Amino acid sequence: MKVYTFNADRNTSVELLYPFRAEGRDPFFQQFIDRSPWQEVKKIQDCDVAIFPHKAFHPESLQRNDLCFAAVQTAKAYNKPIVVDATSDSDAPLDLPSAQVLRFGLYRTLQQPYETERPYWFPHYTYQALSSLPIHPPQQPVVGFCGTTSSEGKWFKIGRALPLGFSKKLLSQGKFAQPLDIRIKKGLSHSLRARCLDILAKDSRVKDSFDVTNQLRDYYNLANSNRQLLEQKFVTNMGNCLYNLCVRANGNYTSRFYMTLMAGRIPLVLDTDCVFPWEERVQMVKVPVDALDRIGDFVIQHFESFSDRALMEMQQENREVYQKYMAPHKFIPNFVEAAIDRPLAPLSV
Repeated sequence: MKVYTFNADRNTSVELLYPFRAEGRDPFFQQFIDRSPWQEVKKIQDCDVAIFPHKAFHPESLQRNDLCFAAVQTAKAYNKPIVVDATSDSDAPLDLPSAQVLRFGLYRTLQQPYETERPYWFPHYTYQALSSLPIHPPQQPVVGFCGTTSSEGKWFKIGRALPLGFSKKLLSQGKFAQPLDIRIKKGLSHSLRARCLDILAKDSRVKDSFDVTNQLRDYYNLANSNRQLLEQKFVTNMGNCLYNLCVRANGNYTSRFYMTLMAGRIPLVLDTDCVFPWEERVQMVKVPVDALDRIGDFVIQHFESFSDRALMEMQQENREVYQKYMAPHKFIPNFVEAAIDRPLAPLSV
């Protein structure tokens, strides 16, 4: 396969380009790299597919990179398929009907035909730890959760010079932040998490295994050791449960959903109009957001509807779905081949 990359940086964060450019890439992608017969070409007219070599949204500021629009127009002029990586917490619309666009946090009712929800990929050490968790016969409906229910929020960063309590009150996600950017949802999402945990903890029918990490530094802190610590805690928590609570955070998706599948557990998803790749193959308990107060009922109904053997088979199926379809060495080639085969949008006159 011949790929044109619009002058990618050597340290690009676009995972599709890892065979060519990335330095210090995670070993988790090695199977994809080893199996990839891709060849980078210098002229777009010689390629099978073009790839925009930068994220369409900055991962921190969420500012859009408008160069992706020019790249898409160039590919369209040469009648070449193009892939744009827009995976970030931004849910801002990208009007690119002639491209194949990867997103995180699509809304089911707003998803465009050219948009694909990309699975979340975690580091190799977490993949290995999750894949090694044994699947035991379930004795009780145990719901796990490991993570934070607290949010400083995007706008909290500008208040660091202010007293902590004052800046949190003014600038964390809520009535002051929402008028600044209506797409900021992290604080509201974390409130949903806290509410789910509270309801489940009070439900005597459900056994909870919650590890709330509000006193630890944020998962996205630049210190990799902090991320490793939190993921290790997540793996330990997964070992104790059958179900795992998955509620959106910054974007309308949750990495826990994918980690739960790899752990061989059953996602307990609060559905905020989410898009789930290969949903028809995934065993999950989906709770509509307007039925949040009855989340315990959904757990008990699911648990009592199946035998121990059936529940164990569900867990194994979830792990296999991740390994067969969502891991990068499976997802990336299939996605790019589909992008090449997809009919191109006609050129506008």
